[in-house]
This record gives sequence, structure tokens and C-alpha cells, in this order.
Amino acid sequence: MKILYLVPKINAEGGLERVLCLKANYLVEQFKHDVSILTQNNGNTSLFYPLNSKINLFDIDLSGNRIEFVTKYIKEVSRVVKLVNPDVLIVADSIPKALLISLSVKNKRIIYECHNSIFVELSQKNRNFVSNWMPKFNYWFNRFGAKRMQEFVTLSKESLLEWNIPNAKIIPNPIWLQTERVSDLSSKKILIVSRHSYEKGLDRFFAIWKVVSPNFPDWKVEIYGKSSDQYNCKEVVNQLGISNSVAFFEPVKDIEQKYLEVSIYVMTSRHEAFPMVLLEAMACGLPTIAYDCPCGPRAIITDNENGFLIQDGDQSAFVIALQKLIESKELREKMGATAKKYSKKYDIDLIMNQWNSLITSKTTN
Repeated sequence: MKILYLVPKINAEGGLERVLCLKANYLVEQFKHDVSILTQNNGNTSLFYPLNSKINLFDIDLSGNRIEFVTKYIKEVSRVVKLVNPDVLIVADSIPKALLISLSVKNKRIIYECHNSIFVELSQKNRNFVSNWMPKFNYWFNRFGAKRMQEFVTLSKESLLEWNIPNAKIIPNPIWLQTERVSDLSSKKILIVSRHSYEKGLDRFFAIWKVVSPNFPDWKVEIYGKSSDQYNCKEVVNQLGISNSVAFFEPVKDIEQKYLEVSIYVMTSRHEAFPMVLLEAMACGLPTIAYDCPCGPRAIITDNENGFLIQDGDQSAFVIALQKLIESKELREKMGATAKKYSKKYDIDLIMNQWNSLITSKTTN
């Protein structure tokens, strides 16, 4: 079958880009599908993750104002769809762009693959009328648009409940990390893998570490992720006086080795759809701690079993949980072993068979 993915980009270092490349490769190599990927604004250059050479890449230039953006998007998507003539389009992008595709592309099967929380907030809110009103509008528009998708795929039961889409299908992301190795959980290191942005909530962790670090001066935090001039984490760390125990690194391809060198994984995001970094950490036998933000961590962490799931924003509870794991290697080993077993639920063969069944099925719409 001919499959056309429509995505913003595939050349970044994030979990979404890794999963898209992984799935596209699998569909070509294992199921022999003809796969094409359409990106935007040079979104397929200098790839961070490997992509099979048989995959056809297209890119469209969407420079200009908003009116020009919409006009170009509709025109260029229609052109590529006509050129590729796919049997199915899989849209892994925003609801507004998915709506534009559904309105402009006729007589084609379209599957919307949801990778965001409905409560997504892309930047820190300034306290004014417009910024306080926009999240409410975005929430309404996301719900409005989602209900108009032909087919809707969510990543977890929790995401399905959040979006509340009738007849939606749940297919979680597969885990790319296939390893029998595990951390020995003896190093005095904590890991975060995250880009520097408001929604990832690194500032929330820094506030936690400000409280915890004086009690454990020999413990360090390593953060791997793309830095940002707009969200200066190093400045925040310096202001809090914790720079001697927090180290920043740009993304690395061999992230598996970094998981194996630490003893705890933490996440303080403001929202997550299905955070693959939690599964990657678990695959390496790490106990995890995360805020119960909308809505991804609760789909992965079972509280007090494979990690700690903390009420969103409860800094005191997060501090207590982190200190428990720091103080007890036995607890780390117990949770880490459970986490390792749990990660096997997301084996790539199991997940991609679900995708292939959906793609090759006949829709009733």
C-alpha cells in the first residue's frame, strides 16, 4: 500500500521524530509498504535518526504571513497528494492543519495520529486578557476539530478519555530501545532527557532540586536536550544556586548509554501525550518519578510500583519521593526491575502489527 505521512518535521532530536522514523522504517522493511513523508520548511534535512533510503521525502515551504501559510499549505499538500496518490494519509500534526487537510483532500482515507494533550500550552502565559483567553479557545477548537477527523488514533487509554472521541483507536508508540542491559543503580546521578521549553517544565524540577540537593551534596543531575535562547535554563540554575550539581548537554545519539549510567529518571512536564523517555528509562531498569500532568505519565507509571506518580504541581510530595529513591538503593532496584518488565509491553513487533492491521483494514467511514 501507499502511505503518506504528513508531519511538521522529522529532523529534530525529539521522541516524536524518533518514533516516526522508527515506524516508517518498519512499514517499509517488514511490511513492504510504499512510504512517503511530507514535511515543512526544510524539515527533512540533516536527519538525526536513520531513515530507510526507500522512503520518499517531500518538503514544502510555508514562509509568509498566516494567510499565505494557509493558502500555500492547502495548495502544496494537494499537489503532493496528487503526485504520490496514497491509499492512506497519516497526519501527525496539529488539529488546525489536520482540518485543512480533511477539507482540501477529497476521496482519500485520512488517519489522524494524536501526539499531544488537548491541554497543550506551547509557551509561558503572560498575565493579560488575550493570553488567559487563548488556552480556552485552543481547548474548544481542539475538541471541535478532533471530532471531525475521519479516524482518530490516540496513544493511551488516558489520552482517549481526555479527547473523548467516539470510536477512536488506541495504538501506543513502540519502544525503540531493545536491550537486556540495565543500570546497576549505584551511581549518584539523576537524568532528564528533554528540550528546554516551557511545556517540559524544567523550571519545576529546578525548584525541587533546590530543596533536595543540600541534603545530598554528592548527587548530580544530568540534562540532555536541545537548549534554547528563549528559555534559558542555565540562568535559572545559576539564580537558584544549584549550578554546581546540574550539568547540561546537547542531544546525543547514544542516549541509551546515558540511561545506563544513572540511577533515577525524573520528569516535571506541564503536559505530555505519551512520553517515550519514561519507557526508555524503564527499559534500562530505572525507577522514574513524574508529575501527573495531562496526560501521558499516568499512562506509563503505576504509582509505587514502577515509579512514583506525583499529583501535578505538588512539589513537597515530589521532594519526598525523590529523597526516598536517593536514600534507598533497595527501593531503586525493586522499582527498576518492575519498570524493566513493564517496558516489554511496548515491543515494536506487537505495536507495528496493530498499525499494519489498521492501515490495511477497510474503513467504515
